[in-house]
Amino acid sequence: MPKSFASPRLRIFGRYDLEPVPEVLVTGEVNSPGKYRTSGEQHFRDAVYQAGGLTPEAWQDTAQVFRAMPDGSGKVFNISVRDALAGDALNNILIEPRDHIVIHRQPESVSPQTVYVRGDVARPGRYPLVANMRASDLLRAAGGLLRSANAEGGDLTHYSVSGAAAGHSQVSGEENVNLTAALQGGAGDDPALRDGDVLTVPQQGRWKDVGASVTIRGEVAKPGVYGIEPGERLSSLLRRAGGLLPTAFPQAAVFTRDSVYELQQKSRQELIQRIEQEPEVVKTAINTTGTEEAALQQAATQQRQRVLEALRNAPISGRLVIHLRPGQKEFAGSTDDVELHAGDSLEIPKQPGFVLVIGQVYNSNAITYTPGKNAAWYLSRAGGATGLANRSAIFIIRSNGSVTSGSGHLWSGGALSTALGPGDTVVVPEKVTVGGNAWKNLVAIAQIAQAGALAAAVAIP
Repeated sequence: MPKSFASPRLRIFGRYDLEPVPEVLVTGEVNSPGKYRTSGEQHFRDAVYQAGGLTPEAWQDTAQVFRAMPDGSGKVFNISVRDALAGDALNNILIEPRDHIVIHRQPESVSPQTVYVRGDVARPGRYPLVANMRASDLLRAAGGLLRSANAEGGDLTHYSVSGAAAGHSQVSGEENVNLTAALQGGAGDDPALRDGDVLTVPQQGRWKDVGASVTIRGEVAKPGVYGIEPGERLSSLLRRAGGLLPTAFPQAAVFTRDSVYELQQKSRQELIQRIEQEPEVVKTAINTTGTEEAALQQAATQQRQRVLEALRNAPISGRLVIHLRPGQKEFAGSTDDVELHAGDSLEIPKQPGFVLVIGQVYNSNAITYTPGKNAAWYLSRAGGATGLANRSAIFIIRSNGSVTSGSGHLWSGGALSTALGPGDTVVVPEKVTVGGNAWKNLVAIAQIAQAGALAAAVAIP
């Protein structure tokens, strides 16, 4: 049989089988961004239409064409999109393969013009600035004025931008706005807004006092929650509450205030941070070189941990020290007759039947009050001071919250001879083992703060 042979085939390669397809990349604000084949005879306008045309957000002032040159360098063409689409020869340039066309978004869309409203409106914040926008339009967009708003005292601040590249701005003008008149449609009372304007709606004076109340508990005729008037004082509250009962012990009254609570909380946190940052100072003071120094270092570390733990666990009372006396005629109008604030609380206890002894004693406890006895007598009833006690720094916290010692100077060492009253607290601080004066002062402050917080907590049933 004769042999059969396959028919010969001839394949002719196209140009783009051997080299990249000529394409142009169109990105940005076009409807179908991507790569598109180009014939080499397309112009800028043709490429934009090939990518689906411009989006509504496209900026027609300028676009860029990035081109890779044969020598490996690059070149950028700045194009007016508007003129290119209109057929202007200078802008509707011929597009070459591998060109990259970038169509930008309108600057107003990237960073829109805005105005701000602050203060007593339903929805304060940032709002877009539209054509012919006025103060009344911004107020309505923000949900209107709150009842607390000072409707006649609005403030409108205008800004001008200088050094746009650096983003610097400065106040260019301020004007008072009668917000009620503006909302009623008076053209002369309803100023037009500019980009960056800030409309401030202030609050009525004393508005925070509306509905303000305080609490009085304990040994008064009519304990409860009382509304207060602006400027009302503590003596007025006591009078409205029917005065003190015969069982009251006003010397141990506990008066607390929210702002004092916040201040104590902040001060304690700052003190904790200072103590936490102090160990390096202790190490320098010790200068550990041997077994004895290492033991001192360990003792200092343990003391630091005890002080920090005591501070963190100590309750915060918000107590404001006042000297409330049984005779209200002498109290009214005195420096202790403080003006009341919203949220204040007054606790009038019965006479405490104990003296508290705390700190470095063998048996921290409440000791039954015995008239005429001094701090040394109560300390002995608590088992005496431990070996860690700093006897020269013993101090007394009186039932009203004030701190004192036997001779009136906190560190005089005469506290043990001080005669105590019911509700007083004897505090035996811990001796500072090592460290410089800064560390010793920190420990002393921490121990006073912790003892005062504990005494206040015990005073409030």
